[in-house]
Amino acid sequence: MKFRTGLKQFLAVATFALIAIGCDPATGSNVNHEDDPDFVRGKNRLARKDLAGSILSFEKAIANNPANNLAHFELALIFYSPSSGDHTDYVAACYHFQRHIILNPDSKHADNIVGMIKVCKKEIAKDIAMAPIPLSEINAIHTLRTKLAKADADNANLKTQVEAMRGRLNQRGGEVATTLASKPVGLSVQQSPSSSQPLGSRTGSSISPDVNGRRIHRLKPKESLYSVARQYGIPFAQLKAANPRLARNPRDLKPGVTVNIPSKRN
Repeated sequence: MKFRTGLKQFLAVATFALIAIGCDPATGSNVNHEDDPDFVRGKNRLARKDLAGSILSFEKAIANNPANNLAHFELALIFYSPSSGDHTDYVAACYHFQRHIILNPDSKHADNIVGMIKVCKKEIAKDIAMAPIPLSEINAIHTLRTKLAKADADNANLKTQVEAMRGRLNQRGGEVATTLASKPVGLSVQQSPSSSQPLGSRTGSSISPDVNGRRIHRLKPKESLYSVARQYGIPFAQLKAANPRLARNPRDLKPGVTVNIPSKRN
């Protein structure tokens, strides 16, 4: 009698061990996920609209058995629904939908889940595009725009100044060109003959009156109206007025050309 009782106990333990081995939670084979205590608790809380409590229960069910595709699906629906309020999370919904399909490719919800995943991705992209810009970055952008506007104004002002300076240089360049045309290169403008020397010895040039009694000077090489005016101590303008043709045509200032020497004005 005792032997039979012991045999029955042994067979019961062996049967329980075989059932346990055949129900490996890691693979999820031969497991009814709906009977998981945490999954059942999550469904009950969801029926009472206790979203926070149901999320906690379904997450515990997944922690106990990562192959529980039903818990993934329930979590995905909660995070996907706009009516979930603060619990709406399209990133989490997309993850749990994908996990449900991976764990259960033959899911009866597969077609609907594909569409819902697309919606999740669109909402995620929309949130990224509409993400608020930090105040520090807004201030930095405003400062940069102000600096760019000031730089544009400075550039415009500088351009105006350059154009004005260019105009003045062109005007002065014309005046310098006229002066240089009447002044041979190499002439020393610092020659200041002594007033105590005779005129002929100071200049080394010949001076003689013409038939009308006017004084004339015959140009030597490298002489100009300017140098002649300095030699005779008369204003350059006065000498030019006495020789209008030579003043208009500096190229005619050649050796041997006569220059009228006016009387020095007091």
